[in-house]
Amino acid sequence: NFCTPTEKTALKEAMSGFKFASPYGKEIRQYLQHGIGIHHAGLLPKYRVLVESLAQKGLLKVICGTDTLGVGVNVPIRTVLLTRLTKYGGDKVKTLAARDFHQITGRAGRKGFDDIGYVVAQAPEHIVENAKMEAKAGGDAKKLRKMVKKKPPEGFVGWSAETFAKLQTAAPEPLVSRFQVSHGMLLQVLSREGDGCRAMQQMIRGSHETAGAKKQHRERAWQLFRALVDRRIIEILPAAERQGGRKLRVNVELQDDFSLNYTLSLYLIDTLALLDTNAPSYPADMLTLCESILENPDIVLRRQLDKVKTEAMNAMKAEGIPYEERIAKLEELEYPKPNREFIYRTFNEFANTHPWVGQENIRPKSIVREMFENFRTFADYINDYDLHRVEGVLLRHLSSVYKVLAQTVPEPFKTEAVQEMEAWLAGMLRGIDSSLMDEWERLRDPNWKPDEPVAAEAPDITRNKR
Repeated sequence: NFCTPTEKTALKEAMSGFKFASPYGKEIRQYLQHGIGIHHAGLLPKYRVLVESLAQKGLLKVICGTDTLGVGVNVPIRTVLLTRLTKYGGDKVKTLAARDFHQITGRAGRKGFDDIGYVVAQAPEHIVENAKMEAKAGGDAKKLRKMVKKKPPEGFVGWSAETFAKLQTAAPEPLVSRFQVSHGMLLQVLSREGDGCRAMQQMIRGSHETAGAKKQHRERAWQLFRALVDRRIIEILPAAERQGGRKLRVNVELQDDFSLNYTLSLYLIDTLALLDTNAPSYPADMLTLCESILENPDIVLRRQLDKVKTEAMNAMKAEGIPYEERIAKLEELEYPKPNREFIYRTFNEFANTHPWVGQENIRPKSIVREMFENFRTFADYINDYDLHRVEGVLLRHLSSVYKVLAQTVPEPFKTEAVQEMEAWLAGMLRGIDSSLMDEWERLRDPNWKPDEPVAAEAPDITRNKR
């Protein structure tokens, strides 16, 4: 109990009408009712926005969050408590960068409320345990000699008071330019009024890159440009039609919001032509191609692999296969990759004729397809794979697949079954959290107003294998 009855009543009133409809929503609501907020990238956007709103009204006593709290969010905080001074960066655990440390700790002390802010860093768990044992010994030399000190876990990346002190005075790391020329950028710039080619040249010239990197960007831009022209996505205007310096236009047959947001979008467009539109599996195969050009949501794929291994282990046990052989076979298993041979073969052929692909790779997977084919709702899928604390990760993947389906897949490839699938996915997204799609619509039309949320329509039940 962090809150008085009056404060709890104020919280209840502030949250009235808000829907905690997702599987993890009940837990979030329970914490919020006690003045405790949660804020991290795995949450649905609507929950993060609610926590920020309640914090700005001064209704929350504690917020448990990651460094997402330190970026561009106005949340008043008196004390910042760091439970550790290390962070998992996607591949390994390492000490916080000075920039990250200052970004988070800079939140301590509320402007206009506090004269001072506090920053506390907890010691590693084994050091805390040793300190407790030393305090219990009370300085008795005999007890101290007998004491068996706790050791850090194997592979543990530790920190100390010296690490804390060093981070406080460390200068932030230098900013490094991440400028990259992509199909999406090229399409947007070349679609401008006026001379899009000159605008692209000026953008590369004005970037914070080295002279050598700028040369590589110009070469890559030229390769991407030729690929767009070859596929008639970009058309060079005849001299008679050029006005105001404009030399190009986007193919008028494409949808108005046509986009190539992902590096391998052209691979998708090329490969769609190889699918049989009359095949019963055509919509699902298209989904697989859409998912294959997107980044992997690793936590979801790890849970899929765990399930595959559990089912395989149970089957091998039933067959009486020896333990060592079972373990060896488990190492060979992968998460589901429908049409993997077809995708890898077509991608290798595509990469051989398009040098700009470089180190990019295709990533076949089946998340949205699995939901579509097995008749699973968002809540079903979260429960199937115990993804409660990372609902936001699944939602972002669903949203990315929908954008590819809506904006990148050309209209001629959208059969009636595909259009139904697209409508199903849009309905599901609106039913889960409409904020992402609302923001997308608002970017297209600043005067756009959201409609009342519509429940997602389930796909045809006769396709449900179960």
